[in-house]
Amino acid sequence: MVLYIVSRLLLSPRKFTYEKTYNLGIEKGEINEILFRDKHKEELYIDSYHGYRLHGILFPIENSQKVVIIAHGIRWSLFGSFKYVEMFQKRGFHVLLCDHRFHGLSGGEYTSFGYYEKDDLRAWIDFLSARFGEKTIVGLLGESLGAASALEVSKRDPRVTFCIADCAFSDFRTLLKLRLRLDFKLRIVPIIDVVSLFIKLRHGFSFPEISPIKGLETTTTPILFIHGKEDRFIPIQMTLEMFKRKKGLKRLYVVPKAGHAEAFNTDPAGYENKVVEFIKDLEITKQKAREC
Repeated sequence: MVLYIVSRLLLSPRKFTYEKTYNLGIEKGEINEILFRDKHKEELYIDSYHGYRLHGILFPIENSQKVVIIAHGIRWSLFGSFKYVEMFQKRGFHVLLCDHRFHGLSGGEYTSFGYYEKDDLRAWIDFLSARFGEKTIVGLLGESLGAASALEVSKRDPRVTFCIADCAFSDFRTLLKLRLRLDFKLRIVPIIDVVSLFIKLRHGFSFPEISPIKGLETTTTPILFIHGKEDRFIPIQMTLEMFKRKKGLKRLYVVPKAGHAEAFNTDPAGYENKVVEFIKDLEITKQKAREC
């Protein structure tokens, strides 16, 4: 009974409603209500590979074979990603905002902190590739949970052209251990492994299986790592360790004075410049490869 309660609290955290995230987005200045209303968009529902429906909003443009999928953080919804739409549309990208399982208008009875979310992102890639063509350039941008999920997909799916990971955790078990110590003053590590085993038996995944840093050195997907220097939820050291582990094309952007998932809001111009530089570096690298 205790294990059930603990796992339930962990996998089903209190979340904001879809409507609440929209209203808070307006209050925070992340959503321009008139711009959102007037922008051409399509509301989408697709089937996940795990038996529930996935919800997203596509902001298409004309004559493009480039698309970026933006994945939000824990307890929020796709409305938290609207602030990135203009930045990518100006550079010729269709933009898909998606609700994670258990969030927004998507189905799913619990979060899996990236384990099943990575498959949901793959389902969206399948959908977009079918719609825009198999040669479509697919980029990912994720915040927090969304960043961890994006990294997991980037390690596995060669269709991902680039990944932007904003305040991702490197290893879920390590993060959970840290949060228990800081938030509850608990140092009893074995309880984590017992709960992990219970979740494995009940839901099909364990904490050690949620680890974006594992195998990161083998991926060829270019990655831009972003982290707020004042992040008090996911330590910046996790991003620094992943940046060090990653081989090939990689960039790092540390945002002074930014807290957790606040990098864009803290310095929107600097954020956009770093993203644009990263995409240009990627294009130059690809051009040189074609010339060789």
